[in-house]
Amino acid sequence: MSWLSSGLSFARQLSRSLDPRHDYEPQACYNSFCKHWQQAHDIILKSQPQHLRDDVLGVVNHLEQLATLLVLEARAREINTATSPAACLEYLLSENLLDKLYEWAICTGKFENAVRLEQLKLFGSLVSHYSTQVIAAEPFLRPLLKLLSGVRNALLPPDIESQLVTLLNQLSVALMQNMKFIDLFFLTMHTQEGSRAEFIIVRLLLLSVHREGSTGSAARDALLLCAKMSASCPQLADFMLSGNTCQILATGLSALYSQLPRTLDDKIYRLTPDDVNQVNKLTLFIDSLEFCNAVAQVADPSIKKHLLDLLYQGFLVPVMGPALLQSGASEQAAAMAYLELLLRCVTSRGLLRAVLHFLFVYEYDDVRVIDVLLGRLEGNSQLSLVSLALMETLIDLNCEDVMLELVFKHLLSGQHLMNCRHKVTDPEQYRDAAVAFLQLAPKCCQRPMEKTKQWCDELALSGRRVLDFNVNPERRLNGTHDEFAMSNLVHETKTNYGNPNESLYNNYHAYICDSRFEIVSRALACSTWTSKYDAVTQKRETNNNTKETKEIADITHTKEQDSLISCTSGYETKTSDSSENQPHSLTSLNEQDEAKNEQTSEVLNEGKEHDSLTSLGESSGYESFRYKEGEDSEGFAEEVFRKSLGKREAREFDGEPLVRNWRASAESIIGPLVSSLLKKTSSLLSSEVVANCRVTSVISKLASLPTPLLTSLLLCPTVGLQPNVPSLYQILSKLKEEIDELTEGIENSEELVDKARVFLIQREMALVNTRGQNNDETQGRDASPTRRPDDSPFKRVESKRRSFSSWSVFGRRLSSSSPSQQNAHSLQNTAHPSPQKRPIFTQESYWNQSITLRTILNAIILDEWLKELAALCEEHALRLTAINYEDDTYMHSVAL
Repeated sequence: MSWLSSGLSFARQLSRSLDPRHDYEPQACYNSFCKHWQQAHDIILKSQPQHLRDDVLGVVNHLEQLATLLVLEARAREINTATSPAACLEYLLSENLLDKLYEWAICTGKFENAVRLEQLKLFGSLVSHYSTQVIAAEPFLRPLLKLLSGVRNALLPPDIESQLVTLLNQLSVALMQNMKFIDLFFLTMHTQEGSRAEFIIVRLLLLSVHREGSTGSAARDALLLCAKMSASCPQLADFMLSGNTCQILATGLSALYSQLPRTLDDKIYRLTPDDVNQVNKLTLFIDSLEFCNAVAQVADPSIKKHLLDLLYQGFLVPVMGPALLQSGASEQAAAMAYLELLLRCVTSRGLLRAVLHFLFVYEYDDVRVIDVLLGRLEGNSQLSLVSLALMETLIDLNCEDVMLELVFKHLLSGQHLMNCRHKVTDPEQYRDAAVAFLQLAPKCCQRPMEKTKQWCDELALSGRRVLDFNVNPERRLNGTHDEFAMSNLVHETKTNYGNPNESLYNNYHAYICDSRFEIVSRALACSTWTSKYDAVTQKRETNNNTKETKEIADITHTKEQDSLISCTSGYETKTSDSSENQPHSLTSLNEQDEAKNEQTSEVLNEGKEHDSLTSLGESSGYESFRYKEGEDSEGFAEEVFRKSLGKREAREFDGEPLVRNWRASAESIIGPLVSSLLKKTSSLLSSEVVANCRVTSVISKLASLPTPLLTSLLLCPTVGLQPNVPSLYQILSKLKEEIDELTEGIENSEELVDKARVFLIQREMALVNTRGQNNDETQGRDASPTRRPDDSPFKRVESKRRSFSSWSVFGRRLSSSSPSQQNAHSLQNTAHPSPQKRPIFTQESYWNQSITLRTILNAIILDEWLKELAALCEEHALRLTAINYEDDTYMHSVAL
């Protein structure tokens, strides 16, 4: 219909340029409206087949003028409510113009679509500006329903489909505001099976719901409004339930998944916004997934249940499951990356329950899906790193039952402890641990940061600027100017995080502040958990064939009563006989009713006062154990600490015989997740930067949970562990010895340390700026009104913190970058780009050339991670000591 464009351009320009405050005169507008319709009507009456093309063009031109005058009248009435009645609208309705136009349009043959397009635009203008006045008027409604019924089974051109979806979207908005008019859009359809009521808006929207671009987005927005209306309109809910609504959503999602690439770039470990934007089918899949998730949140409960059942039985089990279990490591890595992204997109009130049920309960050949995925943590391949990213996302859900399955069910019996009476809530052991971790810093990393800055300045003077430590107030940090996410929190708590425009690398006080934030935020997220996991459940058996205790079984059985899995009806779970006696629950994602909340509150109120995070008061501060570089640390010498460690072990082991289970593996005692993480930590020197950043990030997140049973295992060297259970402190101590041995005698070790620091900081700063650009681009893509700005799947489970103040935050940045980001930004300083070629040490390949170079780089990583672990220890000690760990103001700020 390009032949119409030249004739319509003037009317469209006129519509945009008219100002109702100056260009509107009621009588003149009315006279012009009547004249244009009369001329159009004359053409319609005299229309002849041989001149049909010219007749259509003439009528369409007049329709454009009519629409322009109607909009002008509506805008004038919006500005001045005292304006006379809508004369043009009244004329249109009284003369039955829309019905006459429809009757002529169906006789225009091959030009029907051209007239149909203008009809849709005219109806859209009326709904947009006169919705309450026209939506129930018969001269408007009758031709509209005729027009919509006429395209039920038609294959429409893209421009008409787009305009139709726009009109349906406008109608959905109008009905949402005036739900009393919903009944008007139910049409009686006669089929071989009898007559049934059909909601024409939903019927048409389903044809476009999986389209790409703005058409699909508008269709999903409109259908989501209809789903929300179904919660208040039983008739609409019945139609959507008995029709094909849920089937189309579920099968469409499966079809879109099947179009995704079977493999990904071998450098992709966690899909970023950059990756999603570059793969068009992935963007459409995520849009449709989030739409299904939103429908499950707002629709009538019967629709939600039906949709979840179909997605489980029609997508997760037959499509996602086989994709995860297919042969080929590259294919498995891609499927796991899609699964991890899916987990970031769904919510607890939406599809998350079904996904977790699939992961933790469904079995293929008597093996649970989660057990298969945990088995892929070993090694340093892409598959292993994607598995780590998946575990990190599961941890970020802060779901009690997820953590029970991954970690706590292995620790509750205390099989990892030499002495089950050991008090895991003793704050003194965390203070000792903080000192111990700081003493593990490699010798080569003792070079002051000021020396590195001086080295960079000397390079800059010679014309080789690699990093500018000076503050640039115009530099973007995390995509924003002169602000960052913690600004309000910093202001309220008077916390000195450092300059937000500078990297906070090597800033121990920043680690303290970030650890405080992480622990409090996770404590708030875990506040409804049924247990604090601060002690073993009972006295252990002493033989080598220890089974789960009755108390643990009772706890799990009790949790099953209101578990997410048991509440997700309709799922036919395939399990073996042996697994039927081992219930698995996902309680904390279940919607809590009042009785559950009261029960939870009673459980949480038990225990010691220092475990409460809700009492009033202020933090006791950090001055007593802040690590200060350069001070005399003789009193904290490692040898002294080891002596106190020996004394503490002797004291703790009095009164309880040591129990050694020499045959059991570490994995069977502490679980495959923690065991694999500790194994990966032990191979830190031989691993790449991305792998090390991912591992340290996951362990730090586990260590920030307010659960002493886990944190004592990870952080406290004084906890007596079984001989076959590795200690994180022992592993890091051995790494320090290896690093010191490998770097001893290297002539240029100080220069290599400077280079490694510059490489990591430069890369971090580049990726921060890249992420900011991606966020800006994503906001443009996510302009849909059904998606809030903070609902991005790339933000939902990330820390609310957006400044670099913790090694795990830094590690997530480095390990989340896509290949395009690394290639485009890892070698440039975004603050002061230089036209000359960057030094080779700013390239990651440089650090993989030899064992020495990789050791230096990993030593820097270890040194920073030790600071974070020490900070976590200090904050846990403070939390377990202080009666009032934080005041309400701080907790409220963290919650926001």
